[in-house]
This record gives sequence, C-alpha cells and structure tokens, in this order.
Amino acid sequence: MSRLKYFGKWMFVLPFAAFGALHFGPLEFSLPYVPEYLPFPAFWVYFTGLCLIAFTLSVLFKKLDALAAILLGIMLLSFVLMIHIPKAIEGDFLQVIATFRDTAMAGAAFLYATYVAVDQRFTQLSNK
Repeated sequence: MSRLKYFGKWMFVLPFAAFGALHFGPLEFSLPYVPEYLPFPAFWVYFTGLCLIAFTLSVLFKKLDALAAILLGIMLLSFVLMIHIPKAIEGDFLQVIATFRDTAMAGAAFLYATYVAVDQRFTQLSNK
C-alpha cells in the first residue's frame, strides 16, 4: 500500500473512533440532534457511538471492513435525510454545511468499501 493511501486511510478512519467516543460524553451536546419523533433519544446517541467505534474496530482488525464502511455510509446519509436537511430547511445554516460534510463522508465510506477495504466478502456478493 502506498504511503499516501495508507495515511489517507487512517486520516479517514481514526476520526470516527473519536466521534464515537464523543457520543459517550455529556448527553446535552448530542440529544438536540436526535429527531423528536424517535423514541429513547439517549439510546440513539449511544447506539450511533457504538456504530462509529465498530467501524473503526472493523478496519483495525481487517474483518468485514467493507460491510462496515457501507453501513457507515448509509448511516451518514440517514443523518443527512433525518437531521441535517430538516434543520437546514428551518433556517439553521450550520446544517447546510453538515449536509455537505456528511454526504462527502458517506461517499468516502463507499469508496473505502470499494477500493481500500481488506475484507471484500460483502462487496463481492453485491457485484454479482
């Protein structure tokens, strides 16, 4: 693996470990982002944190990392649809930025799954 690809991979992956860990901090920072129609908002904050950490561990241990990246991309796009766009429509400009950020990260997750992931079992099934 080239140095650029190696460093790019970890520059993409490691922030998700930090994002995941931050979901286990004070809830008052995360709860406002959970849509009001979802029950048990604290559960969703913690569950999201676990998913982000699970992606990082999947890459670290080279097990199902393509599947984890695909699921990460889907989760990020669900944030765009369920959180960022509705709040952007309400006039929150920071959510416009978050829409583009999470869309870009979802695209990067799909590229990771296709071109960087070691364990390609799941992507091989989806290409047939």
